[in-house]
Amino acid sequence: MIRLPFIPETGKGYQLALAEALFKLGARPPVVRSVCHIGKKTAIRVYKAIHRQSPKKGMLPYDLFWILRSSVNNIHASIFLGLIHDLSQQQLPAVFNAEVFITAYELYCRVVAQNPQPSKLEAGVAQFILLDINRAWQLVGQWKASEMGLAICEKCHARHVVLNKMPKPYQQCPICDVWADKTGRRRWATVKPGQ
Repeated sequence: MIRLPFIPETGKGYQLALAEALFKLGARPPVVRSVCHIGKKTAIRVYKAIHRQSPKKGMLPYDLFWILRSSVNNIHASIFLGLIHDLSQQQLPAVFNAEVFITAYELYCRVVAQNPQPSKLEAGVAQFILLDINRAWQLVGQWKASEMGLAICEKCHARHVVLNKMPKPYQQCPICDVWADKTGRRRWATVKPGQ
């Protein structure tokens, strides 16, 4: 387990340093405002100072069922939320905060960048990072609201993310409960033809 070398800090300078780290990871201003508890004007000013342009407008990624869209999405969410869970547990009391979010996302990026056999879905994105930081923030919101949780597969003992309100057949392991079609695309076992 990783020991976080963070010293609890308060104050505007500390929040701005966290905001800068998030913007460098690709976060959009609404995410930074939520995580760092800074104002809209301040977030936009920091964004412009880092990226030398105005932030992208439009809605943030939001898909309650993103982890069910493919087993590869589920694996990426499982890696990230597993890290969030483990790092939160190292804090006394167990808490989620900006440092945990940033550390978990940086570790997630390092882990997936080392994938020796990326799927077709992963191969289409830089460094095989399917989960951008803005969607990661959305997943953390679902996790904190108890809409999703971590389950252990009875076959392979892998820890994976499930949507808590979905029936058991849809709480599948992204490693065991998949099959590959003719094109090599991984599909959930529940959508296998002829079942």
